[in-house]
Amino acid sequence: LGHVTAMAVVKKGGRAILLNRKASSKSPEWYHQLQNDATGPKPINIECDLLSFESVRQACQRVREETQDTGIDVLCCNAGIMLQPNKASVDGYDVTASTNMLSHFLLTKELFGQLEHASKKNGLARIVIMSSASGYGGPALDPTFFQRRGGNLGESTHASYARCHQTKLANLAFCSALKDRLESSNNNRIQAVACTPGVCGTDMFVHATTVMNGRPAPRSMVPSVEDGSLAQLKCIFDPTVQSGDLWGPGRDGKLEKTMMQPPQILVDEKTKKQIWQVCEDAVGAFEIQS
Repeated sequence: LGHVTAMAVVKKGGRAILLNRKASSKSPEWYHQLQNDATGPKPINIECDLLSFESVRQACQRVREETQDTGIDVLCCNAGIMLQPNKASVDGYDVTASTNMLSHFLLTKELFGQLEHASKKNGLARIVIMSSASGYGGPALDPTFFQRRGGNLGESTHASYARCHQTKLANLAFCSALKDRLESSNNNRIQAVACTPGVCGTDMFVHATTVMNGRPAPRSMVPSVEDGSLAQLKCIFDPTVQSGDLWGPGRDGKLEKTMMQPPQILVDEKTKKQIWQVCEDAVGAFEIQS
């Protein structure tokens, strides 16, 4: 999803700054393809390990240096994992919680100044948060999953899926909370929007079907990665998208907007306060000034 999205951005003349693990940083084929297809500035690849808050902070410093004149028009928080082992991150948090939520909160916190810079310069900036339908329905948000309890949250596949559900629900609660705080600070230049890819032929799909069924399902049985990227691309480019929107494929495959509210999505005032608090407990205070 990230590669397809970045490819669309650079083909349209935008500048893409990519944050990837060290292993991905050594994958020249896809990176050279992005560079060759760019019609504007060449993309930049920065090492960033979402299982280490220190690595995230270092990556953000690099991004701030690269964007000190331009700021950031769109920050895409689209990394995601599911059905992962019951292990702890470098900082002691569950690996799924660290990857899917806590490090995204930290990225947004550390790069918020760059978003403000671009929004003042160009009139608008966006934070696009990738969730999934795994976050729909119950159970409600449980702050325990986001505390320093990595490796102590259950070994079963059911427990692993529960961790994924919690983080994907947290993504939506974070988006809604961010939208509220931006509005409360009278900041209408920065928008917080969310998207879901639907089931599509990503590496995550192959991994999940392998864990659940003992063997990978063929990618051809589900929509393509390009199809799965459409909602994120809409949230990046479509000027009609509004802060607080959630876009994703409907049952017919066409993009539709879903309301982030019960009973389909268990996001309410309590949930929004909870996710903000547990994230601040993990990575530090994030205050949006008016």
